[in-house]
Amino acid sequence: MQTKTVDITPDKTLVKKLGLTGYRTEQAISELIDNSIDARLDGETEQVDVNLDFDLGRIIVSDNGCGMDLDELQNAMTIAKEPKKTDRLGRFGLGMKSACSSLGKRFTIETARAGEDTLIATYDEDEWLDKESMKWENFEIGWERTDAGSSNHGTRITINNLNVSLYPNQMIKFRRRFGLRYGPYIKNGQVSITVNSRPCMFTEPDVSEGTKRDIRIRLPSGNSITGWIGLLKKRSIRGDYGLHIYNRGRLIEAYSKFGIRQHPSTARFMGIINLDHVPVNFHKTGFLADSDEYVEAVEYFGRDQNVAGLLHDMFPVDSTDDDDICRVLEFDQNSSDTTPLDMRVGSSRSRRMLYGMDGRMVKAGNLDIEIVRSANSKDTLYETESTPRTTNVRVNVSHRMFDTFRNPLFLLGLIRIETEVFAAKNIPQDAIRERNRRWHGFVSAFLPAEKPLAVKRIGPRQSVIPLPYYAISPRLVDLHDYLQDTFPHRFQFTGLSTLDSFLHNCHHTAVYTIQAETGTGQELQETIIRYKRQYKVLLNPSPDLLAAYLEGAKDEFLLVIRERSERLAHTWAPPEKAWIDMYTEVEYGSAPYSDELTYVLDDLLEKGLVSSAKIRSMAKRRSSKIMERVNRFLPE
Repeated sequence: MQTKTVDITPDKTLVKKLGLTGYRTEQAISELIDNSIDARLDGETEQVDVNLDFDLGRIIVSDNGCGMDLDELQNAMTIAKEPKKTDRLGRFGLGMKSACSSLGKRFTIETARAGEDTLIATYDEDEWLDKESMKWENFEIGWERTDAGSSNHGTRITINNLNVSLYPNQMIKFRRRFGLRYGPYIKNGQVSITVNSRPCMFTEPDVSEGTKRDIRIRLPSGNSITGWIGLLKKRSIRGDYGLHIYNRGRLIEAYSKFGIRQHPSTARFMGIINLDHVPVNFHKTGFLADSDEYVEAVEYFGRDQNVAGLLHDMFPVDSTDDDDICRVLEFDQNSSDTTPLDMRVGSSRSRRMLYGMDGRMVKAGNLDIEIVRSANSKDTLYETESTPRTTNVRVNVSHRMFDTFRNPLFLLGLIRIETEVFAAKNIPQDAIRERNRRWHGFVSAFLPAEKPLAVKRIGPRQSVIPLPYYAISPRLVDLHDYLQDTFPHRFQFTGLSTLDSFLHNCHHTAVYTIQAETGTGQELQETIIRYKRQYKVLLNPSPDLLAAYLEGAKDEFLLVIRERSERLAHTWAPPEKAWIDMYTEVEYGSAPYSDELTYVLDDLLEKGLVSSAKIRSMAKRRSSKIMERVNRFLPE
């Protein structure tokens, strides 16, 4: 085989292209803070200052770390130069260049070690690309003499000719987010971070006393998961619950639903864990979910007794009495008036009924059935003990077999029948224990720990939209849960029902929209009124009727049901669809929020909850006319 050597020096536009990799302003500045933290001196609290200069239109990030010498500055300016230390926050050799190029077209690095000259490196995008004489091989680094005896040290990065916008609210947002992102360093006194001279504070989640549990999970690979979990004093409707997951003291994912499902029933679960060994993506905004380290961490976190126990303790209970359960267990198979199970009871409520009976005994025929929640005895579904007059049955409703049934009460009914047969046939206890062991093995084999059935969504109506900052309006949460349990058809909360928190102005009456399948709207209306009679619910109102009602309305809010023939895949509309549905209501005069449409869309775009392309695609499916009008709101 013949070969030929070729020049594969990167194109000069590489630095510019690195800046187009999708950094948000906060993420780009975080890359520079990462480098500052890597340069901290042992035994000293490092000061990192972020300055957003609104007057001169520039961003400055400075620190009093160890600074860089000539070789280190050369390496810092070299694309993808791997750092010598592998435990650094800046580990890819790309962060500083790509972050600075993302923020602005010109950046200057001034750095000095204690007692040494100040080194200066400047990158100017326009000059770099225009001048043929400027190449990778002859990049210039200058220096300034330092006064004799000076102990100044550290690094200062100044970014000019900005590509991003600066606005005052960023200061508040950055202080809060940097405080959370670098919480362990701030808490331990290793680093102090300020934004425009105001300190970033780390505040731990406010959990209820007595619910906090330490997490120390030793993994087969030899790595560990450490941290703590607990229950918030008040559940978060906005989705601000879950886990803050750190890697080497730096926040990677906030309010992650790692190991739990996104649902109002889990909205008090909170914790902080460390996954120092799991690889992260280039932007350090998430873990590599396909890596062996991540898969292992998910599996063993889900198996941990503390995690499972806390999730069980959090599950809401219903006030119930013996009659509620006996109604299920006591039936006459020869009577047409009774059935083994009242299937009108939804899965969520039936589970709450079971949990509400924790520690109590119910009588069913010749059986005394004790219902317990025993997270520490997961291997046993039920135990029996026979006496001359009765059989005592102890049922563990925390067993995962209950998760395999759409209605857990159905399994309770089967256990009642089975234990009656076993008692009549004098089946020995050893056989019953062996049967429990085999059931447990079957469930464990088909329901792996990393995917507990509590997360599995049965049917499209059970699916929710797992997005931060995006949630159903707090005043509608209980109604949403009630409809999930009682309403047999598909429905969807959309429009202002999910975009309520994004409105910039207030109106005396809020119009919330619920979408129903064609032909089911009246049944939905009657169901809501039965749930709470004071709700004002209008079914498919015309624009004139709705306008007339709003003109004289004094209600706090109004529910509008719209019947549509489209298939509803979620009980909450995705943010793109919710905004289009809100736009449609405004366009046809059915909602007084025309002034807010642009503000709502801007917020959704800023938080990354929607994409312009997806909104255009959805609008086009509605009609070309709607797409044309929606397009006016979208950025080019």
